[in-house]
Amino acid sequence: MELLDDVSAAWHPSACILCECNCGIEIRLGGDDGRRFERIRGDKAHPASQGYTCEKALRLDSYQNGRHRLTSPMRRRADGTYEEVDWDTAITEVAAGLARVRDTHGGATISPTVGGGRGNHLRCLRRGDTRCTRFGVPVNAPRAGEDRRVLGERQVGRRRSAV
Repeated sequence: MELLDDVSAAWHPSACILCECNCGIEIRLGGDDGRRFERIRGDKAHPASQGYTCEKALRLDSYQNGRHRLTSPMRRRADGTYEEVDWDTAITEVAAGLARVRDTHGGATISPTVGGGRGNHLRCLRRGDTRCTRFGVPVNAPRAGEDRRVLGERQVGRRRSAV
């Protein structure tokens, strides 16, 4: 337990991945298993965010360890309720659904969209990764957060100003 106390008392540098900015944060671990985020603060040494952090980053522990968090895939039943399914079943059913859309409407109708685009979540759209191109998804599809109309003139990775 002594080693766990030493680790939890230390601040660990990391980065928030909840949006495209990837602000630098520092985390102090705690809890019975040493996996809870006891405290989170902005990392003043981070070259872009310079200690700034928003409320989303300060709530990372609730996203990672909250009781409301899903820990397995869920499938909607015909009556609108949900049932837990294993990962192989979920992946197989989602792939089959994407294949039906591709076969019916063409691969260009499938556009992967996620938050945190700067966290390399959409690298397939830049490099033509087969995970996207085999569905016929255009390689030059716009990435989340890259539309200048959405970002305005602010720079990603800097403190945001009103647009």
